[in-house]
Amino acid sequence: MLTIYTHKKSNRLLYTLDFIFKERFDVDYKVTTDANEFRAELGPRLNYSMDNFKDNSLNIFPVLLLFQEDVTEHQVVVKEWDGVKVFYNVNKGDFPFDVFAATFFMISRYEEYLYAKKDRYGRYDPRNSLAWKNEFLYEPVVNIWLNRLGDALKDRFPDLPLKKASYSFQPTIDVDNAWAYLHKGFLRTAGGLAMNMVQQRFHNYGHRLKVLMGMEPDPYDNYDEIDRIHAKYGLKPYIFFLLGNYGGYDRAVSHKNKLFRQLVHNYSEKAIVGIHASFASSQNSRHLAEEIEALDEITEKEVRCNRFHYIKFKMPDSYEKLIEQGITKDFSMGYPSRPGFRAGYAGSFKFFNLKANKTTNLRIYPFHLMDATLNFYSKHNPHEAYAKCEEIIDKVKDVGGTLMTVWHNESFSDISPWKGWDTIYERMVDYAVPKD
Repeated sequence: MLTIYTHKKSNRLLYTLDFIFKERFDVDYKVTTDANEFRAELGPRLNYSMDNFKDNSLNIFPVLLLFQEDVTEHQVVVKEWDGVKVFYNVNKGDFPFDVFAATFFMISRYEEYLYAKKDRYGRYDPRNSLAWKNEFLYEPVVNIWLNRLGDALKDRFPDLPLKKASYSFQPTIDVDNAWAYLHKGFLRTAGGLAMNMVQQRFHNYGHRLKVLMGMEPDPYDNYDEIDRIHAKYGLKPYIFFLLGNYGGYDRAVSHKNKLFRQLVHNYSEKAIVGIHASFASSQNSRHLAEEIEALDEITEKEVRCNRFHYIKFKMPDSYEKLIEQGITKDFSMGYPSRPGFRAGYAGSFKFFNLKANKTTNLRIYPFHLMDATLNFYSKHNPHEAYAKCEEIIDKVKDVGGTLMTVWHNESFSDISPWKGWDTIYERMVDYAVPKD
């Protein structure tokens, strides 16, 4: 057992220690505020205080962050330590920075409670973030820090049983629009045909008409191909279905449509189905409850997973609403406009509500790559997109993290704006799947 000394226990500190030692390292530990008890302990010891124990303990000197209860804007200076960016720097101890406070800052998304600047969809703008401003958004810095902490502990205490980091891959699929042309109802179908004519997009008009007449398959109906790829590599994906009412940024097929309900129900038997909470429901409890209830009814199961459509959510309000509805897993932690590591971590963690200053049972699963990010925001062609996928995957493999990807059924369609993207997913999966 590892004994940790600190001058004061706090909710933030205990959350961080649980995340690092219980979840990441899977090692038993205890916390004491009694210096004499700490000195008398014969096993592995870690000192997290301003006291200087000159015996065989690992010393990490703290900044104030984990002992505070409010959220305040403060200067954070980023430096480089042996090739990795760090902050909350200290001048003594066995680490040049407070690894516990820095980890907490990243995974609690502390900065997202402070800055009001939003993008055009009302989302937190990644250009506000410490990672973007200091050029470490594309690095899983928390994984790197914790791996180095583990190395330091093993060097000091060789018999301390720390779990080794092990790479894994979890694919997820978002179904915003189950079909491109079919099952939209008379008004939406007629409107789409009319719009193609007005815009003189005659190829689209002809293609749409052939699909409606049963002469060609619907370009978004790629479920057999998606299933084939996952079966080939032995993967069980999470699949998130949009069930929000039509309007604004929510353009899904009605959840009352029989074929849509059949599609969702079939996936509930072979994948992990979650709600893709609509743009309208991200801050509307009633809409959110209705969508979850509808998905529960279709799948005949209690749905406990979510990803917000358009990655539209606000800290901590949106997560509080998920908890109210019984959601226990959220997959929205990533930037829609940038690949990389929004929380600095490749792996999951519990949501710590800074406003309430407490740990919750909602588990956050960050994603690191999304097809829409690479196409619409980064403006990558398929070749460039695949190269970026390899780059991010390699970074996660190097730290033994969990890679999470987001793909859409639409990007298999090989029609504009996804021309040439239909083979990228299988190439990416083949590279991402662990080879041993």
